[in-house]
Amino acid sequence: MRRADAARRTLLAMTAAVVLFGGTAAVPAQAAELTPGALAEVAQAAEPAPGALAEVGEADAQVVSSPDGDLRVAVATVDGRLMYSVNSHGKTLVGASGLGLDLAGRPSLTRGMSIASVERRTINETWKPLWGTSSKVRNHASELTVHAVQAGTGFRLDLVFRVFDDGVGFRYHFPGQSGLDAYTVTAEQTEFALDPAARSWSIAAGKTWSADEQHYRDLPLSGVSTAQTPITAAPAADSYVVVHEADLTDYPSMTLKAVPGRPGVFSSDLIALPDGAKARLNGEFATPWRTLTVGERPGDLGESHLIENLNDACAICGDTSWIKPATYVGVWWELQRRQTTWTAGPKHGATTARVKQYIDLAKQAGAKFVLAEGWNANSGGSWSGQDFLTPQADFDLPEVLRYAADNGIGYIAHNETRGDIDYYDQNLEKIFSRYEELGIHAVKTGYATKFLLGGVNRSHYDQEAVRHYQRVIDAAARHRITIDAHEAIKPTGLARTYPNMMTGEGVAGMEQQNYMGVNGNPPAQATILPFTRFIGGPADYTPGVLNVTWDPARLGTRVQTTSAAQLALYPTFFSPMQMLADTPENYAAHPEFAFLKNMPATWDETRVLDSVIGDYTVTARRGGGTWHLGAITDENDRTLQVPLSFLPQGTFVAETYADAQETTWKGDPLPVEIRKTLVRW
Repeated sequence: MRRADAARRTLLAMTAAVVLFGGTAAVPAQAAELTPGALAEVAQAAEPAPGALAEVGEADAQVVSSPDGDLRVAVATVDGRLMYSVNSHGKTLVGASGLGLDLAGRPSLTRGMSIASVERRTINETWKPLWGTSSKVRNHASELTVHAVQAGTGFRLDLVFRVFDDGVGFRYHFPGQSGLDAYTVTAEQTEFALDPAARSWSIAAGKTWSADEQHYRDLPLSGVSTAQTPITAAPAADSYVVVHEADLTDYPSMTLKAVPGRPGVFSSDLIALPDGAKARLNGEFATPWRTLTVGERPGDLGESHLIENLNDACAICGDTSWIKPATYVGVWWELQRRQTTWTAGPKHGATTARVKQYIDLAKQAGAKFVLAEGWNANSGGSWSGQDFLTPQADFDLPEVLRYAADNGIGYIAHNETRGDIDYYDQNLEKIFSRYEELGIHAVKTGYATKFLLGGVNRSHYDQEAVRHYQRVIDAAARHRITIDAHEAIKPTGLARTYPNMMTGEGVAGMEQQNYMGVNGNPPAQATILPFTRFIGGPADYTPGVLNVTWDPARLGTRVQTTSAAQLALYPTFFSPMQMLADTPENYAAHPEFAFLKNMPATWDETRVLDSVIGDYTVTARRGGGTWHLGAITDENDRTLQVPLSFLPQGTFVAETYADAQETTWKGDPLPVEIRKTLVRW
């Protein structure tokens, strides 16, 4: 960032991070003003031709509209199949799309269906999350429940639609009925008919632990054959939609596959159990919500609370003093860079003395937790024989916990299962009970490589895997423990119900910058992730590596960003457990570390000010009376005008950390220019 110019009331930004300290008490900010034409580059695809996406005819349909009237969903039966379509601002967003499921031993619920009756209600509440991107969340929606019945069999199936100003959620509900005891879902036939010419950002569907850790593709929808969700599409410069799911409980993860011969039409494709079945259920059941987050600009997606609102209210909220959103430090990046090792030996990283140095760093940084990967016996190597209770010989756990407590720092216990899920399931109570006795209230789980559950190596994302992740959350809550889950299921807003499920991976994060070299995360990824992966919920991306060229083991790899860009990731990427990933020595050598000190991990207000997905994004977040602003660009230098109309009137001190004049992300990524400027608004 070059300077703050009060006359023009803008900040001129390249890759930059800004702290704005208010001279007046914070008040609710006005909606951010966007520079004219800022979104012109987003999508070159033409709008769909009239009639290209046929809607469900409203004359014979049940219609439900958003509270502001801009979104309309029509539901009807066409030739015995339940269908829906979505209209946004008078234009077709989702064309006529089929609904239904297949159950083993029964006629498909895509045939012979009729609407027997409907119910309607309005949801209007404001709730306060324990942590999040906003201190208050409005949950306002119009709900339509369609009671359908199948001719011949009399089987009853409900469809529940909720339409918000910022999107749509719908789910299937199996009401209790005769003969519905144990049953098997063999396929879900939910369709999403989108504009095939729409520009999209997605990763290919997959079943393994690394499926979510891919780089996002920028393709027309016609070029996408499969996709993990969330997948984001822009049919026009003023139209965005994200397909995802919410409240993923006791059900497999949903991916999407293109329907052959129908360009732009995708069908749900559930991750199967080892025998091919998709889900085994008993009695009354409601599936996860299928979601469409909608906006006229990327910022609308980034500010949406749709996914959270489609989850139940907090189920564990009594005394929640043990749930502490915060930054953390720890023995991790030095392991990734092979300066030290997980395994026992002369280069072991998680020694008592070394972890104490990180505790000192945490206190200096205003962080509240320290992580020590490789602390327990048999870490590293084959990772076999771990019990998550026995420390390595050179790690004195009681002494580390004492030193941490004396300095006001909590300890994060690393539990890398390495796929031995049966052992972890069988010992959860033993492990978490002991942690509670020791005063350990945070765990980082890991599921790298295999997922051996029930003696079978299965997908990380099938129904039984999802059940396991829920068992971990439930057991952790009983013992006042928070979870940071790596290689686990994608977030679907469940943290509203279980706020001890704080963050997770499911992203191509900082570790890819380590081992992939020049093929590590390209700069554009940071401008895509807020509008794709982060739509589902927080990610433990592990940013904050300021010495981006540090290569102690001479691996010949480096982080593919500038140092200033690492700072700007903090306002850009949200996580209530947010790592300061670099080492104590590297932070001591970089004055820009000052930006990370006392960095909030939960926010009162968020404004995504200006974004072109794949090119740049500018985000401002408020904690109390202080705003943190991050501006991220791709590999191209650019100057952005960022209006400060989100600020209350008054005088602010802007501390700006930006790429210096000589900084280049490939040649000389380290220089950071630090300035202080008065900003009046």
